[in-house]
Amino acid sequence: MKITDSAVLFVIIALPFAFMMRIKTNNLQNVEYKNILLNRYLDTAVEDASNAMIIRGINDRITISKEKAVEAFYQTLYANLNITGDNTAKQRLNAFIPVIVIIDYDGYWIYSMETYTGMNGEKIQEMLWKPKKPYVYEKDGLVYLFTLDDYTTVLDIAAAKFYEGQREVIVQSLPDDEIIQDGELFEQVRKRTIAESIRSDVNTAINEHNKYAKLFGITYQFNPPSISDDDWQRNIEDIGILSFFQGIPIGLGGERFNSFALGAARVIRKRLYYIEQDENGLYYYHRENCSDVSLKDKVYDSREECALKGALPCGKCNP
Repeated sequence: MKITDSAVLFVIIALPFAFMMRIKTNNLQNVEYKNILLNRYLDTAVEDASNAMIIRGINDRITISKEKAVEAFYQTLYANLNITGDNTAKQRLNAFIPVIVIIDYDGYWIYSMETYTGMNGEKIQEMLWKPKKPYVYEKDGLVYLFTLDDYTTVLDIAAAKFYEGQREVIVQSLPDDEIIQDGELFEQVRKRTIAESIRSDVNTAINEHNKYAKLFGITYQFNPPSISDDDWQRNIEDIGILSFFQGIPIGLGGERFNSFALGAARVIRKRLYYIEQDENGLYYYHRENCSDVSLKDKVYDSREECALKGALPCGKCNP
């Protein structure tokens, strides 16, 4: 075979592979871009929802409007995706949002698909609010009702008594209660109880959502997210909204967008930190009232979180 013939044969064989690799590379880049874009849209939607849900009344009294939160969430998402006037597109998009959680100070609401019978006997499926659930933990005849800080209620079932207040206040009334006596153990149990309660209901709602998704021809299998215990406990620390977005197609190879976002209203958290870069290119984290803070577009809730970002403590405000 002549060299020219071999070269032609090589081109004939290699060209389709090169073309396919080019398509695959372009697809992966497109998928990555869509992932970034959708995550940004989701983050913006939950932030708008967390701002909308807080209603301040007389004497700065705070109430939570879960309805306003969900309305703001969807409005922002629709606007970012440019489907505000397309009801069909909005209904289909909703099918990829299996559950929304409103996290309140002393409990939470789940917004998920529910099936019920209408007035005329017809079967109706729609997203509905479930009754509010408290953060409850039971052990040795005691029932603990936790909150997002150290205020708690302990019910002694056998003695028909209850103790209510900050942990350090009721500690004298429960000298034999290991959880109340040990501040570190109290925090561990409190955070675990809140996270596990919400996670359990989220997982149930996502599994149930598969039945509804099939009505829209969605063959994707919705599954509970793979989130570590530490991430659950670290994320759920303030009043806010938690939303899951799963299964929407974003690539030619069957790639799907799967993510969740948490928007905090910052009602409970007392300590806020900000990271800034100095003239030498080093990053430092500061307290909210530090004179070196000029930008407050990104807030951090702990020194540990700032350190993980590579920031050093400010020498002026000593955070």
